[in-house]
Amino acid sequence: MTRTAEETSPRTGLAEMPVVTALTLVVALGALPALSYASEALEFSQPLAMALQWLVLAAVLAVALGVEGLSPPSIGFRRPAWIDLGYLLGTAAVALLIYVATDPLVRALGLPLEAGTSGLEELPSPLVGLAAAITTGVVEELLYRGYAIERLLAFTDSPLTAGGLTWIAFTLVHAVVWPLGNLVQTAAVAALFVVVYLRRRTLVPVVGAHVLIWLLPVLALFAE
Repeated sequence: MTRTAEETSPRTGLAEMPVVTALTLVVALGALPALSYASEALEFSQPLAMALQWLVLAAVLAVALGVEGLSPPSIGFRRPAWIDLGYLLGTAAVALLIYVATDPLVRALGLPLEAGTSGLEELPSPLVGLAAAITTGVVEELLYRGYAIERLLAFTDSPLTAGGLTWIAFTLVHAVVWPLGNLVQTAAVAALFVVVYLRRRTLVPVVGAHVLIWLLPVLALFAE
């Protein structure tokens, strides 16, 4: 893939990161956990919670493109190749396999584990379920993979640092709403998404896979 100007510019280190970038990273990595906690505590409706997630994403993209002056490709909006369809399907398949294969291990360790459709039973319609799957996949991947990984890479030139920090933050997002057993599974899937994104540097396979693994249980629920 063609490298953008941001990718080929000299790396200066985290200490030289502009304040606006640092603050936007804090929002990208920390807003969703805060929002999840507020949604649980204040019992936000599903549509309101989704609207707030899109608002966070819109704010981060507005700063990235309008204030930081970044190009869309520099935050993950790169044209996919045909192979990325294979990565999308393969990533979704491996993610689902992780959830299925780790269930016995998690239960054997005595870790608390909720059913994979926990919370979906409250969805009022398939349309809201579809919106929830799209919101989760698009918002989380753009914030944690597209923006956060790319900005950390730009200042560290270290895939391990960029991937590791965003993996930790992504896992902590889900600690607000999932018990420990589910969190272990989510951490494994998050690591998979990080590796795929760093390999392909386009949002298409990770967004597509993320939406798909949420959409399948929604479809199964309403097909019953």
